[in-house]
Amino acid sequence: MQINNTTVVDRGNRPNISQRIGLRTLFINDGAYVDPYEISSVQLFRRSDTLTPLTVQGANNLVTSKPLMAYAASGATQTVGAVNSSAFDPSNYVPATTASGVYRLSQGDYVVILDETLNLSGWDATTSSVVAASSLGTVNSYVDMWTVKLDEASKYQVITNNFALYEDTFFAFTEPLLLTTRSQLMNKHMRLGEKLDLKISTETTLQNKNVDKSIQNIFKESVITSGLMEIRKINQEISVDGPFTVSSFADTQGAVSITSDNTLLMNWDTTKLKDVVSFTTGTFGSLTGTYSVQAKYNILNQTFISPLFYLTVS
Repeated sequence: MQINNTTVVDRGNRPNISQRIGLRTLFINDGAYVDPYEISSVQLFRRSDTLTPLTVQGANNLVTSKPLMAYAASGATQTVGAVNSSAFDPSNYVPATTASGVYRLSQGDYVVILDETLNLSGWDATTSSVVAASSLGTVNSYVDMWTVKLDEASKYQVITNNFALYEDTFFAFTEPLLLTTRSQLMNKHMRLGEKLDLKISTETTLQNKNVDKSIQNIFKESVITSGLMEIRKINQEISVDGPFTVSSFADTQGAVSITSDNTLLMNWDTTKLKDVVSFTTGTFGSLTGTYSVQAKYNILNQTFISPLFYLTVS
């Protein structure tokens, strides 16, 4: 994913101990993404330190111990973070200066960045002390604990997630890797007015016979480092031109997410099709019909472009 034009590795993409890692949390209530009323702080601990009850939390279930790293709403020495504050805007994120902030990507979607490329520090209001992310510079399992108020009248509560740092992402080979991929669009049909995630699954295969099976299996997990999608309208009407580009690869920079199993996701809002210039000028034709979707993604030193996939908007 990208935060203010800076590439960070998602927690599910086997992050190693020398990367910028996006610790993302999505808040859902009654089947919809929602913003909590307030995010007080985010604190990181070793998972082993949280297995015994009340090891890092007090009797009120709030965090009371000194964390390995802490994040505040603006990256400053504050503890209160109402999510309507401009401090949550991801445009504020700049590595080395505001890297200890909490950022709102969209409704209900928040992230903090564990930057293992810098000598990063943050302020922990719980113990009134400075903490350093270098404490997480070892291979281990960790937790990120989000202290939030879900609404104005509710009490503070702690939401805990897991992540791990790896070192088995480093390899040495004696020959170039013979890497092949196969992609598939999981969406086949959408209704005009829907806003859905386009999902392109990707299978990767190492064809080198002398590469150990354990390493081949790692390449079946997340190895795509960045992805783009292009959407075009395929007109079958003789009276109109086409195809028309709805969203180019350049337009989707930063809009495509990658899951831990190499699936590319991009949210597509079909209500915005009416804003395409060629539709407003009368050359686009009907908004319903056949659209093509194509993915472009990077693995190692190679850039792959998928075949054209087709879906129907009715």
